[in-house]
Amino acid sequence: MNSIAKVISLIKIEWALDFKKPAILASAILQMAVMSLLSMLSLMSHVTNMSRAWNSLFWITLIFCTLQAISKNFLTVSRNRWIYWNQVSAPTQILWSKIIYGWSTMIILTLINLTFFSWFMGMPVIHLWAYFKILILVTGGISTVFTFIGAIASKANQAGFLAPVLSLPVILPLILLGIKASNKAFNPILMSSVNKDIYMLTALNGLILVLSGILFTSLWKE
Repeated sequence: MNSIAKVISLIKIEWALDFKKPAILASAILQMAVMSLLSMLSLMSHVTNMSRAWNSLFWITLIFCTLQAISKNFLTVSRNRWIYWNQVSAPTQILWSKIIYGWSTMIILTLINLTFFSWFMGMPVIHLWAYFKILILVTGGISTVFTFIGAIASKANQAGFLAPVLSLPVILPLILLGIKASNKAFNPILMSSVNKDIYMLTALNGLILVLSGILFTSLWKE
């Protein structure tokens, strides 16, 4: 119970810091709004398969607009704060607080992006519940990768440059599987096979969490 309370307190600290300096999250939301508007203008009367183009642009906008907002979890941490956290918290507590915070932030940004796309271009998704499950699993895996890669990049020079370079190749299989599964939510005929993709996404998330936990402990001691 003490560990859970410590993780919750660390998450509260993260939210408090974001409310004090909301520029990064605000810029991510602004980028989503602009990208949604540009997507609508580019797709108007020029695309025959609207649902597939809608889904592809949705994922592209989501990934590139949230990269900085999620990876900043560790990129903004100074060396003094690393030392302080090392004294008051265990590595697993720090990791879980960052992952939970990143996941919750990613879900909020995903819902905002979905709102923008629905507002500008409508909602072509037929099976919303399945689509939401895929979104939660994919964004959860992406936020975990962004968080862990941010921790690695924070130990090196030019961390802001390294984070996207290291993150994008790692999340590529997760994104491709997510796009493949989410496309089925637009077609009632393909829905019978979407559960298999959801199971695969769940397994990928579990693998990412396990590897992050193992590798972070070694990273934290450096």
